[in-house]
Amino acid sequence: MRHLNRRKEERQVFEIPLCSELTISSINKQSVSSGRVEICIKDVSIHGLRSISSLRFPVSENLLLKFQTRIMDNLITLSGKIVWRNSSPLKPSTYEYGVQLLHDEFTRSLFTKLYNDMGVWLKKMPFIPGCRFCNTESCSLYPIHKQKPQ
Repeated sequence: MRHLNRRKEERQVFEIPLCSELTISSINKQSVSSGRVEICIKDVSIHGLRSISSLRFPVSENLLLKFQTRIMDNLITLSGKIVWRNSSPLKPSTYEYGVQLLHDEFTRSLFTKLYNDMGVWLKKMPFIPGCRFCNTESCSLYPIHKQKPQ
């Protein structure tokens, strides 16, 4: 089943996805301690992101995730909840997620500035400096993201 486009604003789409560490922050508002897994962030907006993971998470209001990555030489942690999930057509054991970001005021301010700066860079060139992009050495998911020429 495909998700409905609920996007509120423009997205910054990465030619090569951002590599991010994902942890489970809480379940049913109870803090949990979890391991980390590498995921790929394909695009991002102020209020959401689209990611790829080899793990199958439920679509749930009660599951709070944390995403940690480097954007323009800033280590940033974003929190959010999964609002949709699809199986990847490129690899059966891989899932694509839509995540609604939940910011506190400090994170919203920092991320809004980074987001706007990313937009300026992406208008000039396909890559943003100081980001942790996926590559074949650091991310086992990366090869599935290579786009076929149209």
